[in-house]
Amino acid sequence: MVFSNGFIAIRNTPAPGLDWLFATGLSSVMADESGSSRNPIKGPPSTSPSPDTIRDPARPPLNLLVVEDNLPDALIIKEAIRKESLPVKVQIVPDGERALELILAADKDDQAECPQALLLDLNLPKVDGFEVLRALRGSTRFRNLPVLVVTSSDSPGDRSEVAKLGASYFRKPVTYTDFVKIGKFVKSFLQEHQLL
Repeated sequence: MVFSNGFIAIRNTPAPGLDWLFATGLSSVMADESGSSRNPIKGPPSTSPSPDTIRDPARPPLNLLVVEDNLPDALIIKEAIRKESLPVKVQIVPDGERALELILAADKDDQAECPQALLLDLNLPKVDGFEVLRALRGSTRFRNLPVLVVTSSDSPGDRSEVAKLGASYFRKPVTYTDFVKIGKFVKSFLQEHQLL
């Protein structure tokens, strides 16, 4: 990626495939991340939560760990969650090794802050998503952690293995418009696990 005077040129970015809408959507997400202003024609995004996601104000936001090595994908997930006004704090970890370090450290320290849900890519550098998922299921504190696998793989073998390890599955779409729908999927996932 090349950043210059507010323009973004994207080269050799792995899946999902980039079309014009994806690139402009990604540009918007990255502008939000950098603090840049949005398109002045559009008004500022709404920050008020929808009535069905309002939680007890005394209750802190959920800790959601996103293990994703593709930064554009991680930012789209974060934007999709923001658009759904989900009361979560998103932490992004770029590889499986760092995710394992977090898990092992929290397993040894009862006072360590722990994620309450995990979004996990399968194709990660250093340590793949399956190894992270197996470590979670063998962990004392994370044995029952809700996990949503977010991957470009549509392999029946991958789906079967993920199901055996007690995780849900979301296949990454190829367009920004479809990918940003992950926010609704995450909302349903969190509701299903009684976290919202």
